[in-house]
Amino acid sequence: MSLPAKKAIEIDENITHYIHKMLNMEMILKYDESKCIECGFCHRVCPVTVSIYDEPLKKTAIGTPEEMGVESEKKIVVDTEKCIWCGSCSWICPGYTLELLINGENKILLVENGSLAEFDEEVRTLENGNKVRKVVEGSITITCNEGDTKVIDQFAEECSVGAMTRKDKDIEVDRDKCILCFKCTEASKNYENISVEVHRDRFKQVKGEPSSVWNGIMLRVLGKEGKIKGIMSRSQNKLADAVMRLMGKEETEDEG
Repeated sequence: MSLPAKKAIEIDENITHYIHKMLNMEMILKYDESKCIECGFCHRVCPVTVSIYDEPLKKTAIGTPEEMGVESEKKIVVDTEKCIWCGSCSWICPGYTLELLINGENKILLVENGSLAEFDEEVRTLENGNKVRKVVEGSITITCNEGDTKVIDQFAEECSVGAMTRKDKDIEVDRDKCILCFKCTEASKNYENISVEVHRDRFKQVKGEPSSVWNGIMLRVLGKEGKIKGIMSRSQNKLADAVMRLMGKEETEDEG
């Protein structure tokens, strides 16, 4: 096998390893399907992702099969040709679904060099035994004009962390359980009489003084400007270029 090599290996029905093997380093992005809550954070923080709010995704290294334009029964898939193994997705993943291993050690270089912040988090255990964490603060408002209680129940079950319940013909959200992810917002697009408005105001207690990469990540998660603007670099993605430089790599190639 020639090096460097990139490949995906399915370890079992739940575990997939996305591997980048070099002469003196092996990086593995481990994905555990059984823990995935389909929160939507991963592709929003992926530095390769371009146009993530009001336009279709032009390119991204991680996302749902629909977002990636591939056929798969997996909740999330990774494009090994676009992935740069920076660990941003595992850094924010609320369900501990993604884990970055460098030479067998769980580590994220962008955190170690101070480019990505460390932050406080609220961790709890779901009914299925999996752990989930809340990393952002904010608010959620659900407007329900649906008269069919079966439809309301169906929507409430869209929540992967058990934060939504039906009360008569309305939907109540347990603020202590809600992690302010993107799942119910995306799901509401399939419900004509239900709408969701989520405001992600801030990350929980941030530690340190991270770099401009952190500012880009905040824009993508908190949506302060709707989407990243000024994408004018050689690779058409300034954030990806910045991440690559901080990791000591060359700029990504323009993929058009």
